Amino acid sequence: MGNTNHDKHVVEVQWRPQPTDEEIMENMLKVRYEHAKSLKKDYSHLFRTKSRLELIRLSVYQIGVEFCYAAETAFVSPILLGNGLQYTFMTMVWAFAPTLGFLCAPLVASFSDQLRSGWGRRRPVLLMLGLAVIVGLLILPHGKEVGIFLGDDDVPVDQMNGFRWGVLITVIGLILTDFDIETSSGVGRTYFMDVCIAADHARVLTTAMIIGGVGGAAGYTLGAIDWQETDVGSLLGSNEATVFAGVVIVLGLALLITLTSFREAPLPLMEQDPLLRPVTPKMFEAEKNRQLTLYSITGTLVTPIKPEHVPVSLEDEEEEKPLKFLDFFKNLRRMPRSLAVLYLTQFLAQAGYMSYCLYFTDFVGSTVFGGDVTALEGSPELKLYDQGVRFGCWGMALFAISTAIYSLVIERVIKCFSARFVLVGGLLAFSVGMLLMGIINTKWMVLVCGVTVGIMYATIYSVPFLLISQYHARNSFAMKDGKLVENEQRRGFGADVSMLSSMLFLAQLLISLAIGSVIDALETSAVIVYSASIFSFLAAISATQILYLDG
Repeated sequence: MGNTNHDKHVVEVQWRPQPTDEEIMENMLKVRYEHAKSLKKDYSHLFRTKSRLELIRLSVYQIGVEFCYAAETAFVSPILLGNGLQYTFMTMVWAFAPTLGFLCAPLVASFSDQLRSGWGRRRPVLLMLGLAVIVGLLILPHGKEVGIFLGDDDVPVDQMNGFRWGVLITVIGLILTDFDIETSSGVGRTYFMDVCIAADHARVLTTAMIIGGVGGAAGYTLGAIDWQETDVGSLLGSNEATVFAGVVIVLGLALLITLTSFREAPLPLMEQDPLLRPVTPKMFEAEKNRQLTLYSITGTLVTPIKPEHVPVSLEDEEEEKPLKFLDFFKNLRRMPRSLAVLYLTQFLAQAGYMSYCLYFTDFVGSTVFGGDVTALEGSPELKLYDQGVRFGCWGMALFAISTAIYSLVIERVIKCFSARFVLVGGLLAFSVGMLLMGIINTKWMVLVCGVTVGIMYATIYSVPFLLISQYHARNSFAMKDGKLVENEQRRGFGADVSMLSSMLFLAQLLISLAIGSVIDALETSAVIVYSASIFSFLAAISATQILYLDG
């Protein structure tokens, strides 16, 4: 009789071996998935694996980002030089946006971490930044014309002097575009990872790189076409105006698709409902201990407990509270060594990349083709320069294509070798490619070395972000005696990702303030590729000191 009463209280179980970490995580996600699906608004997508097509739809904004980068890198320097600026001042103009970005981008991300909008934390910020980029793109190619309308003299470049409205208008457009596109890219990556489970983080980052590479290739190809020979170019007035108009259309559509891809769980709702929060390391360890304890008694894997019975500890509550601005500044002061080394590596890598991308088309037009941007309208020298700029776009299109192709296999390369091998190897490949381009100033070298740029670019926009994701997923930023040390300091994931993105601003600031004076002093734009090679080599050395969690 006693046995009969006891049997009534036995939960139906399935006899099986000791539960693995993967099975325990799967059970936790299953509970949250079923709970989220039962709500008035369905948030179940936050707790399931996504298909490749869904990841493409989510990260399609990266196509718009790369289109914008293509237009910036190909045409902004020639536009500024065409407004009468010397190299020294032209490169210094590039410093305005990164100065603003380095100071403000992490604050934007920290603001995003604690935004209480019903539309989520990332999407409202991404929308505002995307719209600001579009405004900047509309201004950039028309600065000279607006300046003439406001009173600038319509004279050849070599006769331009004094204050010019055209320069001011163009700089405003550049700041809007440059600051907001990179800041929005960081917020976008955070959004991509927020709405994906941890197991999908590497997939969504590589997907973003793949489609971004395709977008970059299309963007540079757009810039390589001589639009002035077409009806569209004649209607819009110039190559630059035509290209930037195309970028506005692509960016607007990409922004719309990404923002409508997956719903975010609003912060107030996550505070009220623990089952809408991401599974944190402490949550997982608590559930793992519960499962293993029950397994030692029953010899079975316990059926997942119902949502209404899921316990939430005070530690979990504290862990999920958004970081305040004061916490953000404390985190900067107490930055773990692993993050500091990662940021240093990214800064050096971005300095190398910035040397290449900001002034590469000018290098091809002046050094490889022997043209002169300051020559008279219609002169052979100016025509050679314009041809060089367009040919440089083909080289950068090849770089973008190689980015997309390498992104297809980079996950497998990391698994076969290691993240350390991929990061250090990618940086060294770029360093060698830039060195060869500086030594051999030929058209085919411009194309061949574009491949090494693609390898490096895919690497620095995937591996470092993946490492930060791993640090946060395991709540560890240090290793002692071969074991991970649990982090006791609360850090905002969005803020850490944004700080990594901000290394681009800091690198651009350095290159903008320094390289123009060096070019003017040495009277050669070959400085561009040599500095890219040096910075990338230093980044490779720094990358050997990063904390890699895959061994």
